[in-house]
Amino acid sequence: MAESAEHLDLKERAMEWLRRAHGCAAVAAETRLPLSNYRADVVGYRFNRALDGQPGDTFAVECKQSRADFLKDAGLEIPVRREEADLRSRVDGLRQLLAAHLPECRRQESLFYEYDSYDFSDWRHDTWYRLTRRLQYLENCLGSGIKFSKIARYGCATYCILATLPGVVRRDAEIPMGWGHWEWTGDAFVVLREATRLVSRPEVRLRLLERIAAAGTGIRGRSGRRLKASRR
Repeated sequence: MAESAEHLDLKERAMEWLRRAHGCAAVAAETRLPLSNYRADVVGYRFNRALDGQPGDTFAVECKQSRADFLKDAGLEIPVRREEADLRSRVDGLRQLLAAHLPECRRQESLFYEYDSYDFSDWRHDTWYRLTRRLQYLENCLGSGIKFSKIARYGCATYCILATLPGVVRRDAEIPMGWGHWEWTGDAFVVLREATRLVSRPEVRLRLLERIAAAGTGIRGRSGRRLKASRR
């Protein structure tokens, strides 16, 4: 899917903001984070002499220009897992109850009925339909919809930040734990929430620096110039 001009512009501004406001010597767009299969919209590296010869601070910035795009990745992992486990138990119980009353729905795939599966799609059972739809949604969230929560928990970067347009985040409580929040005003980013310094191991920070250095040609912003790894 092609990126919108607003998203490309937001990434370009976030790269410049990492350089100017946070002293990052190297930045890159669309870079895969260590310890995960996720790509960050923008990443940065800042030397830190206080770390006594160890790799410096790393930044992972996610740019969100719409509320729908933000909500897609903003699920909180622990509540989602709890609800998914509870709902799965309810679905299993309802499946057993329906199987007892609707034996004709058995698929006959196993010799023993207790190990067989059932197809209730021809029966409009509202509770079954509602619970299974919700369970599918939660499973999708656990697969791809808790990106922010996982990035912070894994320590993929020292600092994790959301860079958004106004109105994308409506309540501070929507910001995942550990993440900061920048909002673009039209002239500059306003820091609405400071990022927590996360525990990111030296080898992980070094790996991200190597990926910034090895970043390819990148993408083009609306201005026409390429968004790629760069240093001051």
